Amino acid sequence: MLTYLGDVIGMGKCAVAAVGGAVVMAVLAAPGVAAQAVPPSAGQVQSSGAVAAAMSDQDSSFLTKAEQVNLAEITIGELALKKATTPQVRSLAQETLADHQDAKAKMEELASRKGVTLPTSPSAEQQSTGHELEKASGAAFDTAYLKAQVSGHEEAAAFTRSEIGSGGDADVQAFAKDFLPAVLKHLNHAQEASKAVEATPKGANTGTGGLAERIQSSTTGLALMAGGLAIAAGAGVVLLRRRFG
Repeated sequence: MLTYLGDVIGMGKCAVAAVGGAVVMAVLAAPGVAAQAVPPSAGQVQSSGAVAAAMSDQDSSFLTKAEQVNLAEITIGELALKKATTPQVRSLAQETLADHQDAKAKMEELASRKGVTLPTSPSAEQQSTGHELEKASGAAFDTAYLKAQVSGHEEAAAFTRSEIGSGGDADVQAFAKDFLPAVLKHLNHAQEASKAVEATPKGANTGTGGLAERIQSSTTGLALMAGGLAIAAGAGVVLLRRRFG
């Protein structure tokens, strides 16, 4: 009898266990329940893609435009160091090249942290300007380069101020605040260089060539004047001889 009761109790426990297991499996199989069984980790919630998606259009636009300015300035800065004919253009090229190389390195580090993909080439307009500069030479190159520097940095100053005033990402805004002083410095120096180059007489910035030309011109004028006086004096002597001879 006891053996029979033990067998009954054992069978009851197995039945309960089987029913419980079936209930658990049914619950887990219900739609949405299995996904909620294990809460996602913080790393899964805040992936790099989520950070990039959360960045405002203003922030993304600034990063894109600022990187394109860096790329353009590095390209034409290297070109100006090869083709410049005035010390003002050469000095500006050295300054902008160094500053924008530094800004590019900092921006790439920031973009990496934010999960943002930066452009790898300047804008179509900037590339067109670069092609025009490649074809120019001499004084024409200096003039075109300085014109591009003024207009380009005026535009850069405008969109950088816009980011500082209405950007949504604190880190991007901080970068913009550091970027603006360099942009304004380049703009000021480009404007000063433009005035200096425009005010310089032709030939005055080619070593001693301009001075040599002026000295040669003055010497030629004095020689002609002296020759004229000598001819006049000789004619006067001839007339006196004829009159009193």
